[in-house]
Amino acid sequence: MELHFINPRKNALVYLIKILSGCLILWYGLRAVGIAEPYWAMISLIIVTEPDMTVAKANFRARLINTLSGCIVSCIALVLFGPTFLAMLAALTAAVVVAMLLQNYPSNWRLGPATVVILLSAAFSGQGLNEELHLALMRVGEVIVGSTVALLQTVVYIWLVKRKEADDGPAAGA
Repeated sequence: MELHFINPRKNALVYLIKILSGCLILWYGLRAVGIAEPYWAMISLIIVTEPDMTVAKANFRARLINTLSGCIVSCIALVLFGPTFLAMLAALTAAVVVAMLLQNYPSNWRLGPATVVILLSAAFSGQGLNEELHLALMRVGEVIVGSTVALLQTVVYIWLVKRKEADDGPAAGA
């Protein structure tokens, strides 16, 4: 029982370092390639960040599935209905139905419908269907980049932990 209270505190510094360093990488890296506000990448990094590779992979998979699902549903609604509140409600309904009906859909399914609301609300101020669809695709790209950075950080973290254990191993036995 105590272990549950100790682990989050033990990993607090790991989370903090990974999130802050990842956000710096994403902010400056994506701005350098022309993405002025890489917020979706940063949010994805935060959602996927874990010190455990199994959990990080599951988070990566769930984030990708939810974002793709939300973007596809949003794009279909934009094409059929345009950037309207009716389109948002229709897409929101479709996103929830998709999440509920598909086998093995990630347990954090609410990210799909949330993606719909965010994309369609942004489309309300768009300059036409092409710009709105481009915005949706850019968001998917940001999610993939942010999630990938989080996954790569986990790989580096695990490598560093194993290296430290290997370095400490012989010294501890002497």
